[in-house]
Amino acid sequence: MEKAVIQFIIVGVFSGLTKGAGVLPDGPLNETLGGTMVFNATVIPPEQTFSFVQWQFGDKIIINTATGVTADYAGRVTLFTSTGSLELRNLVLNDSGEYNVVTVSQDGSRNSGTTQLEVYERISGVAVTSSTNLPIEEKSVNLTCDAAAGSFFTRLWMKDDSDLILTDNMAFYEGNRVLSFKSLNKTDSGKYSCEISNPVSNDKAQYIMIVNSIQGKTSGCSAGCIAGIVIACLAVCAAAGGGGYYLYTKK
Repeated sequence: MEKAVIQFIIVGVFSGLTKGAGVLPDGPLNETLGGTMVFNATVIPPEQTFSFVQWQFGDKIIINTATGVTADYAGRVTLFTSTGSLELRNLVLNDSGEYNVVTVSQDGSRNSGTTQLEVYERISGVAVTSSTNLPIEEKSVNLTCDAAAGSFFTRLWMKDDSDLILTDNMAFYEGNRVLSFKSLNKTDSGKYSCEISNPVSNDKAQYIMIVNSIQGKTSGCSAGCIAGIVIACLAVCAAAGGGGYYLYTKK
């Protein structure tokens, strides 16, 4: 009988519900994995009190003043009945979503509010890796930016501490995770940095890329040119040797 009465009260509250403006702060509200979020309800003057308060996560009840806290949230929540606010502790990623509050004041006025919570894991262990240990002119290369842990939100690339400006030779792939060079130039040498961030943390790493010249290119002479020089040197040496032998026999 008592359970039926409680259910009747809750149904009655929702049937006469009016959505109040400014009941909860605009979302999304951002918090760290393992952290604590306090949903501050601001629906009545401080001197008033509530006859009923209920908090829900989506369509799932978290706690109300009639039946108490549900088993899934035992030990993790505190309801402040004087303000209607809720404290949620030891946040997990699955706590991200929509939260709703319903309040009934002693004078019978009813209000509701909705906000969004986003839970993020802190970013750590960011690294930039190259697809080759020896970048060479006119060859392709990929720089990849990843993190060991964290909920990723954005990636920002820079070159020599300035915003990276893409050329026709460069392109981003996989949501800026991969910076690809189609055909390297010497001007592509420099310090590349990548910062990964989300609303609660950020971390960055850098990679120094030195583009090496194609073998023999810096000498200004091709392989055939070098071979010709070697043959000419041998011919000169042979002629000098032959001349010396002639003078020796003549003497």
